Amino acid sequence: MMNRIAFLALILTPALAHASPSRMKIAADTEPGQRMIITGHVFGADGKPRSGLQMFAFHTDSHGEYNRDSKGVARLHGTLVTASDGSYEIDTIKPGPYPGGKTPAHVHIQFRGSGVDQSDLIEFKEPMRPDSDGVFRVRKDFRVRSK
Repeated sequence: MMNRIAFLALILTPALAHASPSRMKIAADTEPGQRMIITGHVFGADGKPRSGLQMFAFHTDSHGEYNRDSKGVARLHGTLVTASDGSYEIDTIKPGPYPGGKTPAHVHIQFRGSGVDQSDLIEFKEPMRPDSDGVFRVRKDFRVRSK
């Protein structure tokens, strides 16, 4: 009989083998919606890459709903730490706009780290076209301010 630790190791090893602190997968491959990969860099006010910043992201599902848990956290969320060159990668689905269509689709971003506590958005106001493989690819660089 397999104990709990062996069972967890069996389940988590494939996921951890592909994990990186500067990359996160918010939506599972089975999540309904069109796949989207967001990449970019985070720079300080001085224009230099900011490594080691915590980057928390969350967004709606493809229908524009957050489906928050009992603590108020959106179901589709994740955290990463920016790489030594300030780079990051988010693998998820394209969020839907809020029901009613008045608020465009977007991803909420929160940066935290040494001297930084800043919120930002990645907004999708313009129509997007996926690449030939059906994946939307978005590039977004950020500039963070020191407190």
